[in-house]
Amino acid sequence: MPKQSTALLAALMLAGGLTAVLPVVAQVDVLTYRYDNARSGANLNETTLRKSNVNNKTFGKLAFRNVDGNIYAQPLIVTKASIVNKPSPVNVVIVATEHNSVYAFDADDTSADPPTGESTKALWHTGPGAQGLGNPVDSVTLSQRLNDGPSGCVDLTTEIGITSTPTIKLTQTTPPKQGVIFVASKSMTGTQFSYTLVALNLTDGKPLGSGVPIEGSVPGPNGTIAFDSLLQLNRPALLLDQNTLYIAFGGHCDALDYRGWLFAYDVSDPSNPKKLDVFSSTLTPRPNDNDLNGRGGIWMSGFGPAAVDGAVFFTTGDGTYNVLKPNALELSNSVVKASLVAGKIQVQDWYAPLNAQDNNNLHGFDMKAFDLDLGSAGPVPIPNSHLLLAGGKEGRWYLIDRNDMGKGTKLSLHSFQVTTAPRPLVPNPTKSGDVLFWNIHGAPVIWPLQGQMFAYVMGEEDFLKQYKLIPDASPAGWKFASDTPFKKSKESVGLPPPNILNDPNRNEIFMPGGFLTLSAHGTDAATGIVWATMPFAENANHAVVRGALRAFDAMDVSKGELWDSEQSGNDGLGFFAKFNPPVVANGKVYVAAFQQESINTNTRVHSKALGGLMPALVIYGPKAN
Repeated sequence: MPKQSTALLAALMLAGGLTAVLPVVAQVDVLTYRYDNARSGANLNETTLRKSNVNNKTFGKLAFRNVDGNIYAQPLIVTKASIVNKPSPVNVVIVATEHNSVYAFDADDTSADPPTGESTKALWHTGPGAQGLGNPVDSVTLSQRLNDGPSGCVDLTTEIGITSTPTIKLTQTTPPKQGVIFVASKSMTGTQFSYTLVALNLTDGKPLGSGVPIEGSVPGPNGTIAFDSLLQLNRPALLLDQNTLYIAFGGHCDALDYRGWLFAYDVSDPSNPKKLDVFSSTLTPRPNDNDLNGRGGIWMSGFGPAAVDGAVFFTTGDGTYNVLKPNALELSNSVVKASLVAGKIQVQDWYAPLNAQDNNNLHGFDMKAFDLDLGSAGPVPIPNSHLLLAGGKEGRWYLIDRNDMGKGTKLSLHSFQVTTAPRPLVPNPTKSGDVLFWNIHGAPVIWPLQGQMFAYVMGEEDFLKQYKLIPDASPAGWKFASDTPFKKSKESVGLPPPNILNDPNRNEIFMPGGFLTLSAHGTDAATGIVWATMPFAENANHAVVRGALRAFDAMDVSKGELWDSEQSGNDGLGFFAKFNPPVVANGKVYVAAFQQESINTNTRVHSKALGGLMPALVIYGPKAN
């Protein structure tokens, strides 16, 4: 068992009423998105950071490392790694950027960098032009090719390269550790767009081979449906489950005939990945952007497919839901359970809310018509159970039995509104824009304790909410104690000014809420901290805005924040990295920050702000005495 998993196991045993002795703590590796393949978002092996030492006097910003492009990918950590030109093992943090660059930095080095310009502290840096890492795609060019004009598609701005969180396979698990970093890179050569799977040597960043083009097709109703690198975006984190690597795709700005794709690769030989299979979530063609069919993108606000119990779980977005043909399932707005069987991706089960299956609003607002996108956040397996928790743009949570999801015929075990209730703007709403919805983009984080669990979430324009799960005598094993939060924070994500916030006729919500991480030493109440990145005071939809990192008491988030990056002039985060949660490991907190941008008042095109802040990895931790 990996060392970083032992404290988690102990906590899960306690949650089930068993006793366990916490092991001697080892340093924590973060090899994938949200710590583990279950996407727990919880580091339960943190022994340095405690509620008593996370405050403005003893905790703050230690360093920053400027890089060459925006960081949508969560940073990753490898302890005691073998690094080129270093005689002793090094704790490293891996950072991937939209400029198609990957960096390795010393995770413990907090010495100062020059205030401007790219960091001089990289242990190695592999950039565009390296084998497989082509030139990033200019966002204006992409928008024009999607028929959206130069500024119609600005979900990602200035350039698109590596968007998803990579994953790391350790080939030597004892120090000095060796391994391979897998990344999916979008690039453009001439007029051609491509996606490439690239494997980089952890020691020196050099590519292993020339990369593997990500290509595939599935049978459709009118012939073969081919994967199109122009239309598709690999936003979800990569998933490495034993020797199988999964790469998922949605679309750019809901444009043209994209759909949800899931690729599976055999990476037992990292230098020569071999495609096993490809899956498409929908098959119905979409003739134009006004058509609501097809699609079913897998995007999950950067969350990666989760692997547990020998299966892979993911959520899909708006589009066609049609399950009349078992061999041609179309599973938009669904939580999907798939497995690799004899090298083929097979759907084993799925859950779909009733309002994802009809077009008549009889079971609530029709998800497809109102853009309610169950796939705006990923599904989280609840520890020590067979349950799954999912939620999307509707702002509702769905508690699901992952062993019996129902194939669309069963209700969830429990469902309730987490964010502000939907607000109709017209008397008889029929379409997107007729109703205001407060979305969930950040998937929940769950802390298993003895005899109870806490689930945390921070939706749009909302407070950090703490819900309690308690044992249940039913087969489910666990249930929510109440639909009402057990506790909620005094502080919220950035809100509109009062004149907009209180306007009953306003037609937009400030996006996207908070993105959470929990750190603790097992079940020790004195160590439980919820960390959240969020916009400070502005709407981050289609804009780069100031961000904040905040820390809360995980036992009771209503007590007031423990620490706030924006309370001190020296600790400021910079610009919010959308959808990117903080990483807490080995006594430090690693946070991505975007570049400062300006918007042309005439064309609305985004560009790097002249003389503005660069994108950066920001490192926080205990201050030196």
